[in-house]
Amino acid sequence: MFEAFFFQITVLILFIIFMAIRGYYGRKAQPPGQKRTRKERWADQVKHESKLLVILRIVLVYAMIVFIIIWSLFPFLIPPVTQLVLVNLAWIQWIGVVICITMIFGITWVGIHLGRQVSGTLEIKEGHTLITSGPYKYIRHPMYLVYFIFNLGLFLICLNIILLVIILLGLIVVTSRMRVEEEMMIEKFGDEYREYMEHTGCLFPPIRRKRSAKNNTGT
Repeated sequence: MFEAFFFQITVLILFIIFMAIRGYYGRKAQPPGQKRTRKERWADQVKHESKLLVILRIVLVYAMIVFIIIWSLFPFLIPPVTQLVLVNLAWIQWIGVVICITMIFGITWVGIHLGRQVSGTLEIKEGHTLITSGPYKYIRHPMYLVYFIFNLGLFLICLNIILLVIILLGLIVVTSRMRVEEEMMIEKFGDEYREYMEHTGCLFPPIRRKRSAKNNTGT
C-alpha cells in the first residue's frame, strides 16, 4: 500500500518539477515587459502549424496534466481495466523514476544551451542564431527527445493504457512539428543548416561508419 502511494506522489512531484523547469526557461526567453494576449498567442501558434495539430497538442497537454493528477491523487477514479498489469512490478516503476530524474537534468541542459531561443511556438525570433553547443552538437531536437524519454519514464511508473495513448498521439504531433521546424531553419540559415544536418541526427546521434583504411601498397 505504501509503495503504491510512494509512486503516485513521486509521479506528481517529478511531473511538476519537469514542467516548472520547462516553464522557467520559457519565461526567461520572453522579452522583459512583453505580454501577449491569448489571441496573439493563438495567432503565433497557427502561423506555421495547422489548427488541427495545435488544438490536438493543447488537448494532449491538458489530458496529460489531468491524468497525472488523477493517477496520483485519485487513483480510484482510474478504471482497473486500463492498467497493463495488475501485479506488483516495482522494479519497472523504479526504472521509470530513474529515467524521469535523468530527464529533469536533461531538460535543464537543453534550456541552458538554448537560452533565450526557448519557445512554445514555431517561430524564428529576432536575433535567432543556430545553436550547435551542448546536446545540439549531436542532435537537432534534444528537447523533443527529452520529452519522449521523460514520458516513457512516466509510462513505466504508471503502466496505464490511457497514458500510453496520450504519449503515442503526442509523438505523432511532435513528429509533424519537427518536420515544419526543420523547413523553417533551412529557410533561415540555408546551407549552414544543411551542413549542420549532415553532422547531426534528428533525435539520436548519427552512426558514422569508419572509413576503411586506404591501401597504400600501390597494388
